[in-house]
Amino acid sequence: MSKINWFPGHMAKGLKGLQEEIKKCDYFIETCDSRLPVISRNPKFLKLWEQKEGMLLLTKADLADPAQTEKWLSYYREQGYTSTLAVDLHNKTDIQKIKNQILIDNQEIIKRAQKKGMRIRPIKVMINGIPNTGKSTLINKLSGKKSVQTSNRPGVTKGNIWLRAGNDFYLMDSPGILWPKLETTTEQLSLAISGAIKDDILPTIEVACGLIMILCQLYPKQMIDKFNLNLKDEKIETWMQAYQILEEIAFHWHLIKKGQEADLERAASRLIIDYRQGKMGRFNLESFDQKLVLPDNL
Repeated sequence: MSKINWFPGHMAKGLKGLQEEIKKCDYFIETCDSRLPVISRNPKFLKLWEQKEGMLLLTKADLADPAQTEKWLSYYREQGYTSTLAVDLHNKTDIQKIKNQILIDNQEIIKRAQKKGMRIRPIKVMINGIPNTGKSTLINKLSGKKSVQTSNRPGVTKGNIWLRAGNDFYLMDSPGILWPKLETTTEQLSLAISGAIKDDILPTIEVACGLIMILCQLYPKQMIDKFNLNLKDEKIETWMQAYQILEEIAFHWHLIKKGQEADLERAASRLIIDYRQGKMGRFNLESFDQKLVLPDNL
């Protein structure tokens, strides 16, 4: 299987700099996508957790399967990530929960200042995660203003940025960083589907076929009902099967080219966009209970 080696220069530089920058911080927040809460975590960040207390945020919880989210929350808390929250970053209540948890976890700093009769300084918080998991959105919501450029495209933040967020926090936004080589088909497809990898890295039709395989394995009934598919008890585990289903979806959406041929490019693009926006339903790309079976090669 081919390995995607697409590590941009700003990511390599950013990863090296994080080890130094975190020494200046009091606290660390890692964002990951609730729909793929293991695959969307950079294993390189484990070293940061060894250095600072922190919070793990499962973002985009409004797009994820709620039953799965509860299982992943329990799993991470049992693993020692005691401050783990599933959040919708556009929900004011969830933003307040995050603020409260930061203050709770940093009570020692606050108590120390109070004991000495000193003014309580803002808590310095590093925020990081892989691209398109909501880092910059979180900073804008915590600070109450549009301080950082946000986008559904990965790689918008290029360097470390410190921002004041009211009287309570200093926030450091840093580039979304993936690991240098994505070795498995599951990693490659899941991150491409979620938008963590730029859309021009993998062919759109292949990404859509990957999405079809994943959803037909994890949510077969919903896929049958939504697109009137004739799956029976068939397991969708090959490119050919997924390609044929993409054709069915194209015809279902009346995306047809001259000669009554399915317009696969348009169907693939729409399928990916609809998934990212939650229009298909609240579906995960990663299951706590079920292992995916995907082809070894793209």
